[in-house]
Amino acid sequence: MHLTRRELFKLITVSASGAAVLKAMEEVADALTSQANPPALIWLNDGGDDLNLLTLLGQALPRFLELVTVHWDVQEHAGILPTGYRTAGEAGSAAPIFVVERLPPSEAVQPGAGGPLSERLAMAKAAVIVGTDACYGGIAHTAQDVARFETLCKRTQTPLIKLPGVPTPPHHLVGVLAHLEFFGFPRLDAHRRPLIYYGETVCSQCERRGDLEAGRFARRFGEEGCLLRLGCKGPITHNTCPTARWNNGENWCVGAGGPCTGCSEPGFPDHGGVGLYGVLSGGAAGSRSLFWASVEHIGYGLLGLVGAGMALQVLRRVLFAAPQPTRAPAPRREEH
Repeated sequence: MHLTRRELFKLITVSASGAAVLKAMEEVADALTSQANPPALIWLNDGGDDLNLLTLLGQALPRFLELVTVHWDVQEHAGILPTGYRTAGEAGSAAPIFVVERLPPSEAVQPGAGGPLSERLAMAKAAVIVGTDACYGGIAHTAQDVARFETLCKRTQTPLIKLPGVPTPPHHLVGVLAHLEFFGFPRLDAHRRPLIYYGETVCSQCERRGDLEAGRFARRFGEEGCLLRLGCKGPITHNTCPTARWNNGENWCVGAGGPCTGCSEPGFPDHGGVGLYGVLSGGAAGSRSLFWASVEHIGYGLLGLVGAGMALQVLRRVLFAAPQPTRAPAPRREEH
């Protein structure tokens, strides 16, 4: 490996931005190629249509496809022929990594179901679920399908990592595979997403963050200002879109003038009844049950709390102040 561990970790965590992300992916893949026994990939899409695969690869076709199939030992893939550089008869990795973009059929993951899938998962280093639909349920999968697969991974003691997104940013997959190879299992959040990619909200990295803090909100598409009132889900969405961007670093949803749809969150696309373009910041279309329902009024709320606190403190002093002892008048001195 021609990169130091520090340099490699910086590339994995996407310290680069925009078009430099693809270059970082290439360097990470080169480091993996230099390994004597690079990780083997078992890519599961259950033989279904290639919609998820094509959207995943759409950002960097054909370069991303080349990175995966040449720099990793792809032992199995339902959509493409295995094109890894290992020849037949060579020993593969003792602990392959399962990349799951379509969950296995329910009969293969029912409690008590044995067979090849359970045995293979038991020997895997990790199972990496790719795409929001497979991570949380949606169109092709239900939440019950997801729960069944998670239960199977618990039974087989297979570590589980989720990479949601519509599609999943390719550098998330490349980075996680490299992290597993060189640094071990990454730290995860409550939804089993790697903190290196899903640790910050889109809102905290957005170029329009200053507009939010200043209370400047766009009322119509095309106007300057924060897009919160136009349905932006940035405050509740965790991803790297504002920094890494899409289409080889050209742009991203908010940069193009559209609100973030929260595609990497468990509630996508309904978001608890708010809807894909429902407003989080209150008003007729908003949901006042959400924390962000009063985001533009937080400053006023804090001022009110401070004022109430000061009033209570004054009242407390008045009501509970101890009475001051009365001093006896000092004796008068008689002059001689």
